[in-house]
Amino acid sequence: MSRLTEPSAKIDPLQRSRIRAVAADPSHPIFSGLAAVAPRLLTAMAFAGLVQMTFNFISR
Repeated sequence: MSRLTEPSAKIDPLQRSRIRAVAADPSHPIFSGLAAVAPRLLTAMAFAGLVQMTFNFISR
């Protein structure tokens, strides 16, 4: 049996990749930080889009 199909490779947490370990843990600090920043980021992106649309409208 190869290492990729070996059942213990799926169970052993030391052999899992870091991305899978983060994705399996919803309480990870990356996700809590993203949840804290997301509303401000979305607001800033919406404002930047509005400004860009306004400049495009004015320049026509």
